Amino acid sequence: MKKVLSIVLIALLAITGLAANGANETKGAAGSGELILYTTVADAQYDMTIAAFNELYPDITVYYTYGGAGDCKARIQAEAANPQADAMYGGLQYADIAVYGEYFESYVSANDSEVQPGFENTTGKITFHDSQIPCLVVNDALEDELGIEITGWESLLDPRLKGKIATANPTSSSSAWNNLQCILTDFGGWDSDEAWDYIAKLMQNGLVIVSSSSTPAKATFAGEYVVGVTYEPLVVQLLDGGSTGAHMVFPVEGTTSVGFGSAIIKGAKNLENAKLFMDFLQSDAGQKCYLESGARPVTTHPIEGGSPNMVDLSTVNVKVADTAALADHKAEICDKWNEYWAMYGTN
Repeated sequence: MKKVLSIVLIALLAITGLAANGANETKGAAGSGELILYTTVADAQYDMTIAAFNELYPDITVYYTYGGAGDCKARIQAEAANPQADAMYGGLQYADIAVYGEYFESYVSANDSEVQPGFENTTGKITFHDSQIPCLVVNDALEDELGIEITGWESLLDPRLKGKIATANPTSSSSAWNNLQCILTDFGGWDSDEAWDYIAKLMQNGLVIVSSSSTPAKATFAGEYVVGVTYEPLVVQLLDGGSTGAHMVFPVEGTTSVGFGSAIIKGAKNLENAKLFMDFLQSDAGQKCYLESGARPVTTHPIEGGSPNMVDLSTVNVKVADTAALADHKAEICDKWNEYWAMYGTN
């Protein structure tokens, strides 16, 4: 279950100086003992972030268990009487408060006042640290073979793509829920007939539901699918890691920018260390880690760096999702998705 970061990686990040500066930097010295995390974060991003955190707090030993967002939240709920972790790192959105808010401690990061408008911790529970943007990943060779150009959601209704589009389940995966939010926003809102008509048609075109949020992108790069419905940071990380044969597409109909966050588990045994971690995630050093791993920081401070595979958002049709309405009606939306899947789904 446990993983301790290697001294080699910590030393490497010390050289890069990720935690060296920033007006809102968390202070080191204090903090000792353990910090136990349930996390949805990919290895490269996790290792970078924890190494930078340990530069500030070398006496805190960090352990983690990895899982999908749904798995992590279910585990936290099941362990409520005797929490086995201190924080959920990643995978949380505003909509999670309605169902899981009671399982998290009330804490507002010392750096929360430094984030962009719309990413503040208004619930008192979730510390937002990055903005994830829905996208498609398209296999180059298979797209050419079919003789089509995939530009957005409407492209996915092409019958030549039947059974060749993969997504995670939006009722359990935070990234897939983000994609569903995007579709609903682009087609008129959560209760729009046009939006649900599109979803029915997409399901009828052989949409494939996979168990892991990383599978749509990874399997599309591997040539198992023509299109993966996914999220920008994962595609950027795959491209940065040397994956080839696929490219990223932001839907021409529009994409949304939704905050992702972390939270302290209610009854955390290492509460003070968990608070330090929340502060760190919104600090300049923490935000630098997000940028370097392909995610969009939410701080108002200028952070230099980032991947050459990250697109200039001024070239993308970015829309504002009504996150409050989507959160308020998430249960209805998930129920309707399940009803539609039962009628139109194929796997």
